[in-house]
Formats: sequence, structure tokens, C-alpha cells
Amino acid sequence: MYTLGREEIELPEPASIAVAVLAIAFGFEGKDLVNIVHHPLGVTGGVLLGAIVGFILHEYAHRYVAAKESCFARFTLSKTGLLVTFFSGLLVSAGIPFVILAPGYVKIAFCWGTPREENIAIAGPATNIALAIIAAALRPAIQEYSGFVSGFAGINAWFALFNLLPFYPLDGSKIFRRNLAVWMIMILVAAYLAVTTI
Repeated sequence: MYTLGREEIELPEPASIAVAVLAIAFGFEGKDLVNIVHHPLGVTGGVLLGAIVGFILHEYAHRYVAAKESCFARFTLSKTGLLVTFFSGLLVSAGIPFVILAPGYVKIAFCWGTPREENIAIAGPATNIALAIIAAALRPAIQEYSGFVSGFAGINAWFALFNLLPFYPLDGSKIFRRNLAVWMIMILVAAYLAVTTI
């Protein structure tokens, strides 16, 4: 059972994360996501695993740093974000490469003291950048699975790049406002990875 508020979809957190992961994989690959059945170690398999690992680690990095900043946080699905992410998958399926991956966010319920908001925001995209760099570095060593590794690296690079856009409520808006130099470095690295990994 779930309830729809104005913007949030109230589900247990593990269920919210599972829905978000599937939405992100579909949003990035569209109808081609079914290719995983025939080629699990191809690009689509890498995208799916990258969506699972990258999204979960992204959100838990936010939560971990929020806890360090004396805040309580949990992942919450956004009704609008989920619809836009699924719509992106439909556009990709139609051959239109326009992707928005934003099915939800880490909601900070309360804090003790004043948290450093930019530290919490940096944690998620930094995690995806690290995953994309590691995967890209491994690609030459495992040539027979280069498509899989490219898919894994590509979705993490794209996820970081999108989240670093300086528009509210994305992570990039908080980093841009509080630490412009860090934001510029992160978005340039994410953009380079997004262009070179897929």
C-alpha cells in the first residue's frame, strides 16, 4: 500500500530504491533494456548493473554524509521525477536522445545543528564519478566485456553529470551555490567521462 502526496510517493525505502533503479535503467536505455535477456554481458547489462550499483551507492553516500552532518535522511520517490524519468525512456525508445534521470531524492528529515549542505550534495555525484573512472580504467584489461564495462561507466558518468546541473533541486545547485570551484571541477570531469565512456 502506498499513498501519493503532492510530490512524494510513500513506500518503504528498499521498495522506493528498487523502483528508482528500474526507472533509471529504462530512462537511459528505453526499450533496448530487454536486450539484457539475450546479451546479459553486453552494454545493456552494464547499464542495468551500473544503474543498480551507481544509484544505490549515490543515495547511500548522501545518507552517510548526512548522518556525519548530524542529520536523519532517507530516499524518497518523487512523483514528477519518476514520470519524467520514465518519459525519458519513451523518448530514447523513439530515437530521441533526451534523458532526465531523477526518480527521487534523499530527503533530510531533521538535523542537529547546521549541516554543511554542499558536503551532503557532493557525496552522490562524487560516488558516480569514482565508479565511472574505475570502470573506464578497467575496460582495456577486460576487452571481451568492454561493452558491459562501457555501459556501467556510461550510466554512472551520465548520472553524475545530470545531478551536477546547477538547477534546484539537483545536487549541482547546492554545490554551485556553496563551492563554485568544486562544482566546476566535478562537472567538467563528469562531462568528459560521459562523452568518452559510451
